[in-house]
Amino acid sequence: MIVLENEGFRVEINPFGAELTSFRSKTTGTEYVWGGDPAAWKRHAPVLFPIVGRLKDKTYTVDGASFEITQHGFGRDLEWEPKQVSGTCAEFTLTQSEYTKKMYPWDFTCTLRFTLDRGSLIKEHITRNDSGSTMYYEIGGHDAYTLCWQEGEKITDYFVEFEGTDALTRIVTDEDVMLTAERIRLPLDGGRLHISRELFASDAVMTEGLTVRRASIGSTKNSRRVTMEFRDFPYFAVWSPYKDFDVPFTCLEPWSTLPDGTHLDHAIENKQGIRRLAPGESETLAFRTTITE
Repeated sequence: MIVLENEGFRVEINPFGAELTSFRSKTTGTEYVWGGDPAAWKRHAPVLFPIVGRLKDKTYTVDGASFEITQHGFGRDLEWEPKQVSGTCAEFTLTQSEYTKKMYPWDFTCTLRFTLDRGSLIKEHITRNDSGSTMYYEIGGHDAYTLCWQEGEKITDYFVEFEGTDALTRIVTDEDVMLTAERIRLPLDGGRLHISRELFASDAVMTEGLTVRRASIGSTKNSRRVTMEFRDFPYFAVWSPYKDFDVPFTCLEPWSTLPDGTHLDHAIENKQGIRRLAPGESETLAFRTTITE
């Protein structure tokens, strides 16, 4: 593990998947990242690269050529090259290989830079096209934060709060959890989306068009907050396997792009929100997670 540390918090990141595995408060001793349980969900905070979600027919095309790739891409299942920049900053880099080329035809460099800034963890996703043609890619977070921070609390004491709106535009999925073109209005309670089994009955709550790209996990029983700011990401999801398991966590997921939909064709360039990089071009998409105790 690569460790980042300051007076208030200790962070651990696994080079396998460049995955955040711990964000612990030194003041309260609280671990805010889900510890992982293979029976419910084994991961902690995987990076989604170079696609988000699943594909229609498990396939996409580039200039007529077909490719198959694993759900959420291969980034979460490969070893990244770590570099400890300082006691509060580390970088992890992934490049193409024979393995990735079978699923994704481009040469690339993807770097995740983690910076611990007091009570905030900044995650920068720096993607460069090292190929000679336009590269299409997607990237996203899937960070699982614990609930029940204090003794005696229940999962249903918790909520995700959105600022500047009284309802979410929820993207409707079909029975195979594939996107459709349909959108519905999901009312909030004073800006709050309360955690319940019913909330995740149709899998993740996926939304778009947020006026303020900021969401906070909070409790009706204490004043602590886990707040994620994701200005660079136009789409956002909230997910938990709570409908099937009594697991005290929920995921905050900023996405550059939406997963595939039944109403779309297989061409990668037609996916909603797809990112494009010219040869040699790079861009940085970042989000910040802040713990307030």
